[in-house]
Amino acid sequence: MQPTSAAPPISAPNDDFLQAAHRVFPDLTATEAIAGHPNAIKITTPAGLRRVSRWPSAAPLAAIAFSRDVMASAGEGGLELAPRPVAAPEAPAQPALRIGDRYFSAQTWLPGSPPPRAQANWPEPDDRIDIPAVLPPPVFSAVIAAIARLHEGTISLAGKTNVPVAPLAMVPGAVRQAHGRHLGALRAHARREPAIQRWLATAERLMANAEPVVFSGEEPRGLPESVLHLGLWPAHVLLDDSSLLGFLGWSRVAVGSPLLDIAQATLRLQGWSDDAVETALATYGELRPLSPEERRLLPAVAALDAVATSGRLLEQTFAVAETARPPTVLRAAIDMMLTSMTALDRNLVAQAAVGKSKRSPWRREPRRPLVRTGGRPRERHR
Repeated sequence: MQPTSAAPPISAPNDDFLQAAHRVFPDLTATEAIAGHPNAIKITTPAGLRRVSRWPSAAPLAAIAFSRDVMASAGEGGLELAPRPVAAPEAPAQPALRIGDRYFSAQTWLPGSPPPRAQANWPEPDDRIDIPAVLPPPVFSAVIAAIARLHEGTISLAGKTNVPVAPLAMVPGAVRQAHGRHLGALRAHARREPAIQRWLATAERLMANAEPVVFSGEEPRGLPESVLHLGLWPAHVLLDDSSLLGFLGWSRVAVGSPLLDIAQATLRLQGWSDDAVETALATYGELRPLSPEERRLLPAVAALDAVATSGRLLEQTFAVAETARPPTVLRAAIDMMLTSMTALDRNLVAQAAVGKSKRSPWRREPRRPLVRTGGRPRERHR
């Protein structure tokens, strides 16, 4: 994450970071920790700014290698969405350096800054929580178009073996497990917090209505897969004067249904609404049209993601501090997600009522005029 002038004081990088930085960039001239991001540091070299990232101890090397390949393809294909990987001179073929029990990788430093209110400082002033935020419509459209280019430009990587995958069929089970964890953490706080009560009232119903849709038909076996970003938060969107420059957060890339990226981007960068969905589908479809089956599945996929994302935000907000009051920006982000859950609830109910109709539940056709035949009104056929 790019530091800003308003960031709190920054501590010096740890020894393992310094060792990794010197091994990848022997000619570096400065290192700087990044406020609120303990697993990344900024590097200054004669060739420009660079970045070193520290992976979780459980991260497999294959996942790190796939992330590197995706970032390289996103840069080499003219997409310019991702930082370019930088290899250590001592091991140019290795995707990362191992120091102790952790892997370290390096990339170029992307210019630009995230939009305002992309993170909340909570529960401590130096902590950061990624939160949803409403981006300006042109920026949202640019993000959706960029995601479509990413999906299209990395088709060859989607067919590789031994790469991280995110099967759509596993999403309901994963969300059920996450819901159980969040429920255990939040139950004691529900009586005094209306936001938790709203989540409890809607989450179970959303899961019950969304799961049959995801499991129905031929999905996930028959629909095309893509390389997914799977980290589409406002804090990972880099802008310059409202122009999209690229994305951060490439550690979770995996192969799966493009609906996951579209749903996450719509929920977290705009909020779920008829207009937002139509913008996302129209913009994405200019490069990669979605099938009727994919369009039918999108509200269900988004509903499941909304349950998990909202539960995590609520837990991060209310299960960590008993008496402190969360900042307004964090409460607004939670309200945005809960409002999306309500809208998705309506979508799924409407979709169930439509049944096998090809009309999307968020598209409302004008009411057809009535004509009289034999003294009784009926709809005019078109």
